[in-house]
Amino acid sequence: MDKIQRGVARSRALLPRITHRPLPSGASYLHFGDYGTRNAMTKHELQRLKDQLIEANTNPQTGRQLFLPAFKPQTLGHLERSQELLTKEGKADDYAWLVSSRVWEEERKGLPKLLVLASPGFKVFSSGHHLTEIKNGSPEEVREIFALCAEVMSLIRRSAILVMGKIHGIASGAGAQLALATDVPVASRSLTELWLPGADLGLPCTSPAAGLSRVLGTRRTWLELAKGGYVRADLKLHGVEVDDPATKTVEDKSQYEQQANILFEGPPSSEKSLPRRSAEDIVRDRLSLDHLVYRLARRLTKRDTQQTAITKWAFWTQIGLRGQPHVNADGVEVDGCGGDGFEDAVAFAGRVMALHSQSEVAKEGISRFLQENAMRKQTNKTEVEMNETTR
Repeated sequence: MDKIQRGVARSRALLPRITHRPLPSGASYLHFGDYGTRNAMTKHELQRLKDQLIEANTNPQTGRQLFLPAFKPQTLGHLERSQELLTKEGKADDYAWLVSSRVWEEERKGLPKLLVLASPGFKVFSSGHHLTEIKNGSPEEVREIFALCAEVMSLIRRSAILVMGKIHGIASGAGAQLALATDVPVASRSLTELWLPGADLGLPCTSPAAGLSRVLGTRRTWLELAKGGYVRADLKLHGVEVDDPATKTVEDKSQYEQQANILFEGPPSSEKSLPRRSAEDIVRDRLSLDHLVYRLARRLTKRDTQQTAITKWAFWTQIGLRGQPHVNADGVEVDGCGGDGFEDAVAFAGRVMALHSQSEVAKEGISRFLQENAMRKQTNKTEVEMNETTR
């Protein structure tokens, strides 16, 4: 026990030497986890995540929260009227920040353009809920913990800016759900395992399964839930994966060896270990993951974030259109077209694209494309004329 405690203390002391790589301008980390609890989703950590998500989506001057509205088709009618009010009268209502890049910049001045959820260490992204809290808590306290967890994941979905997940090590139970709740999960194939341990522990993990089934598919999730053990999510289908980190070095080997020594002097893991790899390989994979996260963050922060926000809202709204009766964008109840909802979704998407095309960024993009296209045509015409004169 003394050896383990010394290992934990040493890992904490060395934490500044293995912290996450700085992000490009406009991106910020969502800090999560603690070595002492193996990055478990304690009530404290969940509240910390909730507070950070709210802060990143709240106007610092007015205190107004800027989360995406309800993922319901009738919200589109409000957005259309907001855009019309801006265009014809120059007035901004409660939805203007979602349809105008200018108003968006005013409302979100000083706020990040991208969030990156990351936990410390190499071996564990999140070990799920803190079972000691669950075991010792009163029924009211336990309900509060699970409700807080659901709220955090809802805030990630409702965040007006993208949330990237930097996933390394084991993501167990609700930790797996948290990892895949992010908009852009990024992981290294050799460092990441997603695990639903419920059947083995006697805890059915129904909450994580409910979330994961919407990512991994219902049959796959139920099979893993029923048999217990490890789920290996194919992140090529469900996220972004570092391809072949062994061939993509981003730092010199001396740094691998130095950080590998730090890694393997930490406390031993009681959980099932990942495939056996050398210390240098693991650190190299982690640095490659850092490199990929940085490159993706740099690209995403250069995009117009208002356009990304309206796209995120529209996508998750049309997912709910299943051909059944629903209230449409005009606030009128319709029967739905039946089937798999394809016809309802494309009709909804048509109105969203019409809304999208009137934004400042879309108009600038269309004008730029037409100008470049005209220049290409003129260049091609000139080349043809020159070829004809030289014949």
